[in-house]
Amino acid sequence: MNPNVPADLQILKILWGKEQDGGWSIKGLSPLTLKPRQGFEPDFFAVESQMEMLTDRPFITGLDGWATMFGSTDFLAAQSIVPVVAWLQGELFIRCIGTGFVVSCTGYIMTACHVILDPYESKYVNVERGSNSVTFLEGMRFGVLIPVNPAFGGTGHIFFPFRDCKFWGQWKSSPLLFEEPTFDPLTDIAICKIDLFPTGVGHHPLSLSLNGFQKGEKAIAIGYSEMGDIPVVNKDGNLTVPEFTQDLYVSMGPVKDLFPDNHQRKEVPTPGPCFDFLAKVPGKMSGAPIFGADGSVVRGVVSRSFVVAKHAYGAMIGPAMNLPLAENTTFRSLMMSGNEGIAKVIGKGL
Repeated sequence: MNPNVPADLQILKILWGKEQDGGWSIKGLSPLTLKPRQGFEPDFFAVESQMEMLTDRPFITGLDGWATMFGSTDFLAAQSIVPVVAWLQGELFIRCIGTGFVVSCTGYIMTACHVILDPYESKYVNVERGSNSVTFLEGMRFGVLIPVNPAFGGTGHIFFPFRDCKFWGQWKSSPLLFEEPTFDPLTDIAICKIDLFPTGVGHHPLSLSLNGFQKGEKAIAIGYSEMGDIPVVNKDGNLTVPEFTQDLYVSMGPVKDLFPDNHQRKEVPTPGPCFDFLAKVPGKMSGAPIFGADGSVVRGVVSRSFVVAKHAYGAMIGPAMNLPLAENTTFRSLMMSGNEGIAKVIGKGL
């Protein structure tokens, strides 16, 4: 046991509400405590589930809104930290690829670029390549799963397909005719978009920081470790996801080094500006949020890890915020506009 690591930690949940003009505004702040399940080490653990209510203030109208504010710890965390999944029409299972996390009330999702490219690189589906995107063919559905609160009569998970995915880099053709082109990413970050909840309720975003990590600072990764495939029910092409259990894991460790110019220097294998930290990060946690400031804000995305060592790399979020999402639009400009429900995090250390 490491006496320098707390027995539990808190991540900051910002509570949003929709105004009459359709805009989003912050209505409150609530810490969500993540305690280690018995038998785990305090710096790598499955989250112990306990009942919590994020707020008792009546700023959310309708049962559906309240249903996202009350429940078990893992249910509340899973409103923001989500498994990235792929399903090929006709298959009896969903492939779990990695982890993503919600970064706006309107449904922007952040994950790792290599998670989005996994179906192409693993060659189980054909794609059409765009300059900074791919379109999946042959009946593939790609997106995230968000649980429905059983306390309010819901069961299982809602599948939210990606409406758009954006990443940055360039395709490189091989001189060998039988080899498909490969993608050379500028950064291991991708931003995707999903719809609101079916009733129009917004999502639960985590707060991003434009500030980077400092050497020695504690980095906290939270995601889905070694996810297995999930059985599905396919009725006339409609995808139904039955109730299933998937544990969230927390992994913590100090930041060892920073590589802000890695997109030019290529010092380490993770693409683009990145950092390394000394934590156990198993497979399928790729794309997970990496918190700084003791759980207050997200500063990185899990990019690469090593099975036999407490050592992993994270992509820096800050440099990617100014990359183009569309013409004259970046994620930072969306944040500053105030129309998407993205927190503007300002302050020393945040």
